[in-house]
Amino acid sequence: MRTSKSALVLVLLLALSSIMAPAVAHETGRLDLSRLVVVGDSLSAGFQNGSLLDAQQIHGYASVVARQAEVSLPLPLIAAPGIPNVLTLVDPGPPPILGVEPGVSSGRVDPTVQAMNLAVPGHRVQDALTVRPDLDFSTDVMADLVLGFPGLFLGAARSQVEWAETLAPTAAIVWLGNNDVLGPAVAGNASLVTPVKDFRTAYREVLDRVGRTGADLIVANIPDVTALPYFTSAEKIAANVGAPLEVIGPALGLAAGDYVTPDAFELIGLILAGAMPSPLLGHVVLDAGEVETIRAATRQFNYIIASEALYRRAALVDVHGLFQCAAARGIVAGDRQLTTDFLGGLFSLDAVHPTRTGYAVLANAFIHAIQLRFDTRIPRVNLAQVAAEDPLVQPVTAEPLDYDPKIRPTCTLWLGWAR
Repeated sequence: MRTSKSALVLVLLLALSSIMAPAVAHETGRLDLSRLVVVGDSLSAGFQNGSLLDAQQIHGYASVVARQAEVSLPLPLIAAPGIPNVLTLVDPGPPPILGVEPGVSSGRVDPTVQAMNLAVPGHRVQDALTVRPDLDFSTDVMADLVLGFPGLFLGAARSQVEWAETLAPTAAIVWLGNNDVLGPAVAGNASLVTPVKDFRTAYREVLDRVGRTGADLIVANIPDVTALPYFTSAEKIAANVGAPLEVIGPALGLAAGDYVTPDAFELIGLILAGAMPSPLLGHVVLDAGEVETIRAATRQFNYIIASEALYRRAALVDVHGLFQCAAARGIVAGDRQLTTDFLGGLFSLDAVHPTRTGYAVLANAFIHAIQLRFDTRIPRVNLAQVAAEDPLVQPVTAEPLDYDPKIRPTCTLWLGWAR
């Protein structure tokens, strides 16, 4: 009787240990990044200066994280001058003058490479589940470029999530949802925001399916669109014009809490000069009500992302908090103070996607979140070195930074201790 009970206890302990093994592995930090895949949009694709371009893709945050972890992350590299053609800085101004690199890209540098970074610029959450390449380059050219090769040579047309399932990842970065609010904001139409119910259903399916591969999950939330330099507040417009908002607002059709897109600037000048009738056209304005609608959706989406991450014991990167901190305080990189202003060092010429330095900041945020969740030691990026080599980070000014080296740099809650 005693022997039988001992045997039964042993069997039960062995069974329990097999059930708990994945959790124990996670608790002890055994994160395996050897087969890392990335599911996302342009921010995860390394899009910069309005273009998907090989010379820029390699500086995307996911590629930087992979390099710091000393693992491979094959990319769907796009030949110069990129798609669309990359923006260039002709003159920093003021006002800044931008140009476009001439020529026509030949597409994928090497169509035989199977990308592990599957992020497709422009994709919403639902798109990651259902949009497949067809190589007609008319419906979704980015999906064709990123997902179409080499799979379609073999008759395999798969979405981002379907490829993630096929590639058997050991770890997966999933950063989706940005375009579910950013696209409507850029269009100046908050009614285009993805309904919360649809977002929840699609996001849950993405994590369910990628998680079933056995991959450890690393997810990120969505920043407030108004933290991007693409959007300028009515208050800042008034300050730049040098007149109270109460004076110029009625002529422009702007009120406190409104924002405008870059296409509004030329129109503002024409209206104030009397060369164009007022007010500003609706598609270049996000009024205060639309801003609140988009912010409310962002909060709800981020709640969903945090809940799903907690349920799955995923690492969660708080990009929303990081961008808010950067907008309020800036980020120190060596002897430079990076800001979220246009040409402030964090955002590229399209005013939406990060610079090389901005992506390095994001990489450190991902590395910090990974360490907190999995206790995996990945060296952080030297931001000072990256900023010094970044053509879109302005040279050091003669004025010293208001920075005490005895105090940790700003935004360390998101970045950890790294300059």
